Amino acid sequence: MTAATDVTVASGTGYGVDLAAGEQIRISTPDGGQGGDFSFLGFDQALSRNINGWERFGRPWLIFSADPGTRLYDGEGEPVFEVGECTGDGRNDIMYPGCWSELYEDGRPGCRDLIADALGIARAEITGMLSFFVNATVDTTAYRGLQEVRIEPGDHITLLALRDVRAAVSACPDSEIPGWRPGDLRVEVGRPS
Repeated sequence: MTAATDVTVASGTGYGVDLAAGEQIRISTPDGGQGGDFSFLGFDQALSRNINGWERFGRPWLIFSADPGTRLYDGEGEPVFEVGECTGDGRNDIMYPGCWSELYEDGRPGCRDLIADALGIARAEITGMLSFFVNATVDTTAYRGLQEVRIEPGDHITLLALRDVRAAVSACPDSEIPGWRPGDLRVEVGRPS
């Protein structure tokens, strides 16, 4: 990918970017410890799980990760992003809503706050988040998320924009997720090679 944008996002901060259809965003962890969240204007987390469930399993299927080939949908059921290459031990979670400032005793902004600010919207308008570099297991009765994950330097996720869209990335401020430690994220936007 030839990056038109190459930005460092420090732990506890967010970054918003406009992508044109056909551009790709690549989010990586240079130091191998920082995880975070991704969202875009109109992202509908529940509808994305439902549509992907029908496409993959022929019925609603609410519990799974956003693996390569998974599409992320808006509230109208239109595909906006497609998950591309993902490296590392972690998965891309589309079950959790992201953290928010009221969860923290010190009131620091959570990923929902950071993403909302980067998108230029109210936090209540966020209807979907994708958490990257997390681990989760699924059995027949439950989804058990935020388990220990091993993040290595250079682990990354890519997402291809299927239409013009504003997206945002947060470098999670949480210091208690197993396997995560504060660091930077690198965000590159450009055309796939």
